[in-house]
Amino acid sequence: MNPNYQAFTVEEFAQDEQFRRWVLHQNPQSEAFWSAWLLDHPDAAGRIQLARAFLYALEERDLRVSPDELAQLSASIVGAAPPSTRLRWPWPVYLKVASVLLVLGLGLGLTLYWSRPADTARLAEVSPVLLSKGTDVRNDGDTPQRLTLPDGSMVTLDPGSRLRAPKQFAATQREVYLVGQAFFEIRRNPRQPFWVHTDRLSTQVLGTSFRVTTEGEAPRVEVRTGRVSVYTRHDIQLARQYQQKEPVGVVLTANQQVTLMDRESRLVKSVVQQPVLLRPQTPAASDFDEVPIGHVFDQLEAAYGLPILYDPATVQHCYITARFTDESLFDRLNLICRISRASYEIVDGQIIIHSLGCDDLLN
Repeated sequence: MNPNYQAFTVEEFAQDEQFRRWVLHQNPQSEAFWSAWLLDHPDAAGRIQLARAFLYALEERDLRVSPDELAQLSASIVGAAPPSTRLRWPWPVYLKVASVLLVLGLGLGLTLYWSRPADTARLAEVSPVLLSKGTDVRNDGDTPQRLTLPDGSMVTLDPGSRLRAPKQFAATQREVYLVGQAFFEIRRNPRQPFWVHTDRLSTQVLGTSFRVTTEGEAPRVEVRTGRVSVYTRHDIQLARQYQQKEPVGVVLTANQQVTLMDRESRLVKSVVQQPVLLRPQTPAASDFDEVPIGHVFDQLEAAYGLPILYDPATVQHCYITARFTDESLFDRLNLICRISRASYEIVDGQIIIHSLGCDDLLN
């Protein structure tokens, strides 16, 4: 039976064995327990953060602070009157206490900066490392702000947005937390996957460029180049609970996007509003003189990286003569479909062509 953690003080959390396994040893069972507990008790997020910061600072190596010493330190941090008896610590302990004071002071500032206890609890559940070791950058200007991350990846942070990142990424993965909107250009490193966490979505990449939007009722991820996997926070929690190797998510490639629909709590995959060319167009890919329409569809698929599905037998007698310049992908599709008596729809990030064929036009 678990103790009554809701009534725990900072020092009681720091001394609890299950709490220490979560913070210091990243035990999977403890991770699942504390993630769920924080969601149910957001009012305890401040105490949790302080206790975690304390354990990170001490690192539990060759130093042990007694309960009385810990109580005095905690009292001095939260503003309570310290005991009248002055504790005399060895010099190494004073050095450690100084680092604890610094970390806890930063922790208190973080708790105030994240305006609600629920916000701090969410960040603790998403990434304990970012909570204790991350640094916030906020764009309070009127223009996008360009940032360079520790691995050389680039982030363009939109006005009013905030990014939390560590000064140095961990050896096994790279993590940041975003509030607002930003465009990411990530350096490829298969041995160190990159994660962009938000309040409701987490995006995993190896090396690519993409935009993440957290604002509004429908947060989304739009991919410019490369390949990403997007998960809801619920998907990740289930994977942790059942100790699955990978959560169930949605894979996106160039010019695809996914939107979290609140009412259904599901990810909906589609095509971005303005697909961009992935490579400069050659004359052969933009000038067509009595060319089979199937060939034009194949050229567009290669140029934009989007699957375009059609029935070759239906369009085998359809030909097109056209010269494309700066038209958008959808303008080109509309022109082709008018010529071939066809239409298109977007399903699960793919363009589906429906054609009546051109056989009777030959007569």
